Amino acid sequence: MNPLLATFVPEARDLLQAAASGLLRLERSTGDRALVNEVFRAVHTIKGSSGLFDAAALTRVVHAGEDLLDGVRAGRVGLTPEMVDLLLDSLDQAGRWIDSLEREGRLPGDADSVARRIAAGLRARMSADAAAPAADGTAEGAGDVAAWLHTLDASGRDAAAGGGALLSVRYAPDVGCFYRGEDPLNLFRQVPDLLALHVTSATAWPAADELDPYRCNLVFQALTAAPLADVEHMFRFVADQVEITALPAAPETGGGQMLQRIIAGQRRILGMPAGVEETRQRIAAAAGALGNLIHAAGLPGGASALATAVAEASRDASPAPLLALLDRFSQPAQADGLPEARQAPGGDVPAAPARPSGDAAGEARPAARVLKVDQSRIDQLMNLIGELVVSKNALPFLARRAEEVHGCREMAREIKEQYAVINRLAQEMQGAIMQVSMIPVSEVFDRFPRLVRDIARKLDKQVELVIDGGDAAADKAIIEALGDPLLHIVRNALDHGVESPSQRKQAGKPPHGTLRLAAHQDGDQVVIEVSDDGHGIDPARIRQSAIDKGVVDASQAARLSDQEAVNLIFHAGFSTASEISDLSGRGVGMDVVRTTADRLGGSVGVTSRPGEGTCVRLSLPLSMAVTHVMMVEVCGTLFGIPMDAVAETVRVPRDRIRKIRQAEAFVLRDAVVPLVRLADLLGMDAASPMDASGGNAAEAVLVVRVAGATAGLVVDRFREGNDVILKPLDGILAGLPGYAGTALLGDGRVLPVLNLKELM
Repeated sequence: MNPLLATFVPEARDLLQAAASGLLRLERSTGDRALVNEVFRAVHTIKGSSGLFDAAALTRVVHAGEDLLDGVRAGRVGLTPEMVDLLLDSLDQAGRWIDSLEREGRLPGDADSVARRIAAGLRARMSADAAAPAADGTAEGAGDVAAWLHTLDASGRDAAAGGGALLSVRYAPDVGCFYRGEDPLNLFRQVPDLLALHVTSATAWPAADELDPYRCNLVFQALTAAPLADVEHMFRFVADQVEITALPAAPETGGGQMLQRIIAGQRRILGMPAGVEETRQRIAAAAGALGNLIHAAGLPGGASALATAVAEASRDASPAPLLALLDRFSQPAQADGLPEARQAPGGDVPAAPARPSGDAAGEARPAARVLKVDQSRIDQLMNLIGELVVSKNALPFLARRAEEVHGCREMAREIKEQYAVINRLAQEMQGAIMQVSMIPVSEVFDRFPRLVRDIARKLDKQVELVIDGGDAAADKAIIEALGDPLLHIVRNALDHGVESPSQRKQAGKPPHGTLRLAAHQDGDQVVIEVSDDGHGIDPARIRQSAIDKGVVDASQAARLSDQEAVNLIFHAGFSTASEISDLSGRGVGMDVVRTTADRLGGSVGVTSRPGEGTCVRLSLPLSMAVTHVMMVEVCGTLFGIPMDAVAETVRVPRDRIRKIRQAEAFVLRDAVVPLVRLADLLGMDAASPMDASGGNAAEAVLVVRVAGATAGLVVDRFREGNDVILKPLDGILAGLPGYAGTALLGDGRVLPVLNLKELM
């Protein structure tokens, strides 16, 4: 993919998303002119950028969408839900074509036929007024092209083109063209073989104090010898505002009248008083006009003479060298055989190079710059900072070795001091890189307004989507993994949660329901909440459905609390839908949510009040790059336990441990905490360790929270906490239950990191 296309693809996707989101908001606020302009600008920008590539079908579709939006903006077309459907479908098709451009560098073979069908459907929605060209009026006082060209006889026109056919071009720009980034005059400066350009006003000019400089009031009429395809390509983005007419060729005749009139016009322009900068611009303009004439006439030596004169005139900011050249061209000997033409009435504007950029009055203020970086480079930085963390963790081992093995206490102290500095820098660097790799939750939230609208229309429900906290950020991998879980939650809320308008009226609620997507940061977690004001979850119905599907038996269901019954929706294969549809009923939705949350190291919970609504809460880590673990020792082996599961560490005297049937427990601050020996969970030797006094009076207990419950994990010894890079198990160990992965310690040992949810 070439660099220009690589830049266009992500920008076009952002613009498509912005246009779709704006359309959904515009459907609710049809009178919001700022919103109409926002959507129009997004579509117009895509249209303009797509013209840089071989994607005529894409340009055709977005151009038709732009015209329809222009009719809405001008008040000629009323926006309806059906029209929004059509525009959204066209944006979807544009998105698929952009995907094709990214994959293959070209559009599919059927793109042209699809584009014609979509464009025809969009234009059919326009009224007769909207389908007309967008210019205001027909150039009152400007005359038509035929009247202007009447002053040029057929033979003169033909001779001007060297015997070839000529084209007349009439361009009446839209009054708001400047707001869309269009530059009508610059378009003509780029037209090849431009022979003449005539500019008039579309309507009478208002008084100076009433003049709006941002409203285009011009009509352009031109004569060119360029091929029709080249001219059509040049004006492809404003094709509905341009009339191109082929003029018949005629037998060649000689004469120098055209040249003489052009020379007289240029002498008049160059002789007008002006400042240095304006003089330079007039020199460039005259050079462009004479260059076109010299090329059309085939004047021997004219190009080199013009180049020399322009160089001298530009250097001294004086038109004298160019005026001298015009005098040479005025001589009859030089004019022999030159094409003949008459000057057109009105003001003639020569084709000239674009105005030099920059501010002559002073230095331009530097603008803020945004650097776009490929995601793979950020991932590489994250891997490098991970390796740096591992290397940094080796320093405490070196300090201990220097002191215990080599007896260099001073060296050990210096190593520890350097470790503190490197640790601080590594943490700051890690935080800075994480900020770069973090993206806002709105990246995934923005896809749901369209989804909610489409599903609500399909279910014949009225639902208002409220998004809050979209600026909360998390690691890119976390945000991207949120898509599927949120999709299942939202579909369940729309299908099972929000009632139909008639049911809501019977329940004393407004006919339209509310679905809320909210996000906020809570410590080192990002919390996503999806809530609705529907009829909630009925625990009795959940119990009965669980019994019918064999998830629990009747006695187990009877012992479940209401919250425990509600939590059964996360069980694999569980569903309360009476029939399978394309929205629900297969029992895989909420199970996917729980599985994804577990895989990302997060959690999911649901609360519901019958008749009032349901809230599903996802808590996920901000980043998965570096994991903070606490190390414990069991039977001489080190294990890592994720720190977010650790509540506290305590030493429990053995005489405070009680037997409850076959299980152990102890009391911690008036709460009974069950005890589990980690050695038993791992199938290791369960011999109790000795305490520091040589006795056996206390157990080292790690109090952990797993799946909302608190338990005590008995270990041999507590060790220090550490930041590690967690690597998942692969090969023959892939999928081994009870282990989240492994990490490399600073002294080279491999640390197994436990998955307490699976173990306990």
